[in-house]
Amino acid sequence: MKGFLAVVLVASLCACGAKKDKDKDPGGGSAGSGSATAPAGKTCPPGNALGKDGACVVVITPEKVAIIEQQQTRLDDLAKLLDKSDVVGAPVELLNGFRTLDIWKQLVSAEPKLKAVDDVIVMLGDAVKQLRVFRDSLASSAVSLGDLKGSLDKVLHDPTVVHQLDDLRTQVTTKLHATIDPLVTQVIQTIQKVIVPVNQQLSDLSDYVISACTVAKVTGGSDKLKELCADAKLVFAKATTFLDDLKNRPAQLFDQLTSQLTAALTVLVDTSGKQLLDTAQKQVNDALKLPAAGGSGSGSGSGSATP
Repeated sequence: MKGFLAVVLVASLCACGAKKDKDKDPGGGSAGSGSATAPAGKTCPPGNALGKDGACVVVITPEKVAIIEQQQTRLDDLAKLLDKSDVVGAPVELLNGFRTLDIWKQLVSAEPKLKAVDDVIVMLGDAVKQLRVFRDSLASSAVSLGDLKGSLDKVLHDPTVVHQLDDLRTQVTTKLHATIDPLVTQVIQTIQKVIVPVNQQLSDLSDYVISACTVAKVTGGSDKLKELCADAKLVFAKATTFLDDLKNRPAQLFDQLTSQLTAALTVLVDTSGKQLLDTAQKQVNDALKLPAAGGSGSGSGSGSATP
């Protein structure tokens, strides 16, 4: 009888101990080691992130990384083109040379339109400064886009880390701001300070100066005038050709940048990121006097970015 009571007592104690352990860890040990959004031991395939429901979500592919790299290259290419922006300022030295000549002063009296030289000289100086700032902004944004590409490369190629979708969205939005915020300002400034006013003014002034040179040759002129006139056609032609080549590039680049980033990042672009891209594109469109949805990334891209 004593032996039977001893067995019952031991069994009761074991049951109580098991009940206490169960109360401490209702999930049998596994649930207590991680949250519902990141279960312990949960892994995802490369290019995936862990959503709030614990499911793996495809966020990046090699093709999408290639799109981001392509946009980075386009930013770098336009920055390299702007390394040659000094040709826009070359007419300034030429025009200053003309202004010192007596015969030029006589030509200005005969052709009032040549009085615009002073305004154009100031405009060209400001244009060159703006193009240099734009070049630096492009280079900086290309670096930021490279950082974004590097972060997404890790998601794609490092299977040892489980990435949270919300965390990745926050990182992507931060890097988008670093890429887009300074760039949109400089695209608009370049359109307003260079592309819209300078191109036509420079073309018109070139015609006036070359016509004045033709008149001066007939009436006679100094060797200095002949030298300046000989250079005028080439100097103005280089500046005009450069501006013609540049004219549509900033807006086109920005349009493709916003639309391609929206397409490549899709679920990684949260509401804040979508608003950033849409607002930036609208600002550029407004600077060009274009309809807000006129072929921009904000029109078609917003739908494609919905997770």
